[in-house]
Amino acid sequence: MRATVVLLAAALAASALTSVRAQAADPDVLNVSFGGSFSSGNTYTAATGEVMGGTLTRRSGAESLDPARGVVLGGAADGVRFQPSTALSGGDVQRSFLTETAYTADATQANLATITAIGGAIFGRYNGTSLQYGFSVESGGEWRDVVQSVPAPPAGEQHVLALAYEVAGGGATLHAFLDGQQLPAAVSTDGAATWHPDAGADIGLGNEVHPSALQRGLDGSIRQVRLATFAGVFNPADLKLAKPVVSTSKVSLGFEGKIGADGNYQPALGERADPAPSISGGVVPEPGRLRLSGDSAVRWDASGLPADSGVLAETVVSPDVLRPGVQLIDLLGVAQLVVGTDDVELKAGGETVPIELPSPSVKEGVRYYRFGLAVESGGTVTALVDRAPVVGKATGAANGQVRWLVGARGMAYGIGVSTFLGKPPVEAQALQALPCVVGKLSPARTQPVAEGECVTSLVAKASAIRPDARQVAWQRMEQTAFLHFGVNTFTGLEWGHGDEDPDVFQPTGLDTDQWARTLRDSGFKLAILTVKHHDGFLLYPSRYSKHSVASSSWEDGKGDVVQAFVTSMRKYGLKVGLYLSPADENQYLDGVYANGSAHTPRTIPTLVPGDDREGRDLPQYTLTASDYGAYMLNQLYELLTEYGPVDEVWFDGAQGRIPPDKVETYDFPSWYTLIRELAPQATIAVSGPDVRWVGNESGLARPDEFSVVPTITKPNGSPDYALGYAAADQGSRKALLAGRDAGATELAWWPAESDVSIREGWFHHPEQEPRSVEQLTDIYYKSVGRNSVLLLNIPPDRQGRLDDRDVTRLAEWRARLAADMPRDLAREARATGDGVSPRAAIDGNPDTSWRNPGTGTLTLTLPKPATLRRVSLGEDIRYGQQVESGVVEARTADGWQQVATFGAVGQRRILTLDSPVTTTELRVRITQSRSKVRLATVSVF
Repeated sequence: MRATVVLLAAALAASALTSVRAQAADPDVLNVSFGGSFSSGNTYTAATGEVMGGTLTRRSGAESLDPARGVVLGGAADGVRFQPSTALSGGDVQRSFLTETAYTADATQANLATITAIGGAIFGRYNGTSLQYGFSVESGGEWRDVVQSVPAPPAGEQHVLALAYEVAGGGATLHAFLDGQQLPAAVSTDGAATWHPDAGADIGLGNEVHPSALQRGLDGSIRQVRLATFAGVFNPADLKLAKPVVSTSKVSLGFEGKIGADGNYQPALGERADPAPSISGGVVPEPGRLRLSGDSAVRWDASGLPADSGVLAETVVSPDVLRPGVQLIDLLGVAQLVVGTDDVELKAGGETVPIELPSPSVKEGVRYYRFGLAVESGGTVTALVDRAPVVGKATGAANGQVRWLVGARGMAYGIGVSTFLGKPPVEAQALQALPCVVGKLSPARTQPVAEGECVTSLVAKASAIRPDARQVAWQRMEQTAFLHFGVNTFTGLEWGHGDEDPDVFQPTGLDTDQWARTLRDSGFKLAILTVKHHDGFLLYPSRYSKHSVASSSWEDGKGDVVQAFVTSMRKYGLKVGLYLSPADENQYLDGVYANGSAHTPRTIPTLVPGDDREGRDLPQYTLTASDYGAYMLNQLYELLTEYGPVDEVWFDGAQGRIPPDKVETYDFPSWYTLIRELAPQATIAVSGPDVRWVGNESGLARPDEFSVVPTITKPNGSPDYALGYAAADQGSRKALLAGRDAGATELAWWPAESDVSIREGWFHHPEQEPRSVEQLTDIYYKSVGRNSVLLLNIPPDRQGRLDDRDVTRLAEWRARLAADMPRDLAREARATGDGVSPRAAIDGNPDTSWRNPGTGTLTLTLPKPATLRRVSLGEDIRYGQQVESGVVEARTADGWQQVATFGAVGQRRILTLDSPVTTTELRVRITQSRSKVRLATVSVF
C-alpha cells in the first residue's frame, strides 16, 4: 500500500509541473493494434484506422497475429522492428518522444526479455523478477546505463508500459508509467541517451534492435503500440493507452448494490469497497438510494489505509438528512462534520467551525448536498461543503474507522473514501456524478454520458438507444462483399505510391456481371467497390483529377469501372457501396493533400473550365472544407448524383504512406452532410457515424458484440472508440463504465463490421490461394453469428474477373453453410412461454417478436425427436439491443440439461451446442437484460 502512495505523489507532482509548461504531443508516428496482416512476406500491412509512419517487419517469421492478443511472440529471436519514415535521432538522442506498449508476458521470461527498445539506447525489459527501464549514455568512449527498476507486474495479464524520453539541457529524463501509475524516473544530468552505432534508428517491439542482443525476445504478446514525439516538458495527459493515476479511490458507493443479511454492503458493478462497509438502520429500496431510519450508521474499517497518505471521505445526501446532531462524516475519530441548528459544523482539534449551508443542488428534480472531509498527512483538516473548502487542524490519534450518517433519517445517495498526497484532489472526487438518477429518456440513436455516471443510469441509456432505419437495413443484410481493384492489381502492391502511370491499369476482360452473379449466388446482399484506394487512382473519369481510368489507354480512355459495377450489381439484385479512401498519395504529391490550406466555405459542386454541367440547374451546397476536403466533396457529389442510388459509403482511417507529420484534417462533418443530402439511405461506414470497424482484419467479432458502445468524437468530427478499437469488450456493463472513465461523451448505436479478405492480400496476387472452406465457415460463425456484418473481400484479377479458384471456394463455402443449417426445425414447433406472442419468435418474420419483461423462458416443442446442433437467436433491433445473458436447455431422459450459454444477441447470435442432443423440447431462457426483450428469431438446426 505504501508503495502505491509514493507513486501517486510522483503523479501529482508531474501533473502540477506540466500544467504550466507542457505542450501537447505531436500527431502519432505509430499507433497499431496488429489488426492488419503480414501480407507482404514479413512486412506488416496496417489495418483500417491504424497509423504507421514507417515500416513494421517481423524478425523471425514465426511471429503470428491473433485478433484477441495482437502479435504473438515466442521469446528468443521473435520480435517486430519499426523503421520510422523520419528517424527520431542519430548520435545523441535529442528529440523527445513517447512510446506506449500494451503487452502480456507469459509466466517465465528469459533474462533481459525486452518489451520496447529504441536505437539500442532506450529500453524497457524484464530482468529476473524486476521490470527494468532506462537508457545508455556514451561519453568519451565509455558507456554508462541510467536505470531504474520496479517489481515485475503479474504475468498472464495485459499491462501498459509507457516510456517518455524528455531532453532537457545537457541531460535527459526517462519518465515511466506502468498501467497509469508513474514510476521513478531515470535521470541523467550529464549527457543524453546515445544511439548505438550498430543498432540504427530502429525501434524494437518485443525484442532489442542491437545486433548482438536479438535473442532477448519477449515470451507473450503485444496488443498495441503507440509512438509520438513532443516538445518541451512531458505532459502525462498525452498518455492514451493507460491514463495516469492521480488519486486512489478506496470506497465509491452509489448504493446500487444490496445490504446482506449480516448488514454488510454488497457492491454492485462499478462500485468499490474493500472491505465492505456495514450498514445499520438503512435499506436500499431501489438502485441509487439508501433510506435511513434515524438509528442509522455506515461504518468502514480504515485500518488498511497507508499511514503517510491523506484521506478524503465524502457523502451525498438529501436535504431532509440535515437534522441537528446528525454526524455526516466521522473521519478516523480526528475530525467530524456534524449538522448544527442552521448550518454544519467542522469539529477538529477541540474546536468547532460553523459552515453556512448553500442552496441544495438539483439533478433531474432530486435535491441534494455533497459533503467532504479530508485529513492531510500533516494533520490539516479540510471540510468541503459542495466543494467550498473550510480548513482546521486535527489532533489526537486516529481510530482506524470512517463513519457516515450516524443518527440520520432520510435519503443518502453515496459515500466515498480516497487517498492522496499533498492537497485533497477536490476536482477528482469519486462521487461527483451522484445522485444516481435516471431521468426521462426518449429513444434515440445516441445518449450523452456524464463524468462519473452510475451504471444504473448508463444501462438505462444503453437500453433506450435505437438504430436509424438505414442501420437496421444494413445489419439485416448480414453478409456484404468488398472488391479491391485498381492500379495495385497490376503492380502487385497492397499500398501504392500515388505516382503510378495510369496506363498500367489494363483489365483485358472486365466482367462485372460475373462479379455480381457470383456474389448473389454466394449469399451477399451488397458489394463495395474501391473507387479510390490510398494511391488516389480513380476507377471512374472524374472532372477533378487526371489520375484515373480516363488517363489509361484501356477502353481508349473512355472506360468507367464504377458505371459497369453499379449496373451489374443492380441487374443481379445487389445493393451498391463505394469506398473512397480519405488518404490520397497522388494528391499529396500534387500539393493538395495536407497543403495547410484553410477550412473555409466552399461551393459544391465546384465547376471546372469546360464543365459539361454548366448551365444545368444543379443542387448546390456551401460546405466548410480545405482544398483537399473540397476535392473529396466534389468527387462525392459526382458519385452520388451520376450513378444512381448508393447504399453505403465506406471511409477508412488509414494514412497510406504519407509522412505522419503531413497532417490533413479531414472535413468529415461536411462529407457526412453531403452524403445525407444526396444519399439519405446510405450508411456511412467505418470512419462514419453508422458503422464501426470491428478492430481486426481477420473477420472475427467479439464473442459478445454489442451494437451500443461508448464513443468520443475526434477533432476532425468523426466518431471514435472511447475504449480503443482493439478493446476485447466494447459494450457490456463493464465496458460502459470503462468507457465513461475513458472520457466517453456518448453511448451510440454503432454496430460492428468484420472485414477480411478471401486471400492473404486485399488486392489480387496470382500466387495466393483462397482460404479454406473451414476457415471461411469459422469466420462466418464468428462474424455474422456474433452480431456483426461480414465484409468479405474477393479481389478481381488482372483480367477484371473474379479468380475461378475464389468462385469455386465461395460455392463450396455456401454449400457447407447450407449443410450446417438446413431446414429450420423451429418453424414446425409449438411455442409457449412467458410474456406475449411466443409464436412470433419462430414465424420467420423479423418484424414480429416474442416480448417479455426482461427475463423469461420460451419453450419449443418439436413434432418428433430430432438431433440438434445449432440454435440461432435474433432480437428485433428496431427496439434496441437488450439481451445480456441466457441459456439454452434441452429436455433429456434426465430432465432439462443446459446445452449452450450466450451473452449479447443483437441482430443474430448463432450458437453451436456443447454437443449434439436428441430431443423434442428445447427452451431459451433470458437470464439478464437491460430492459424489455423482443426476440424476433429463434431457429433450430
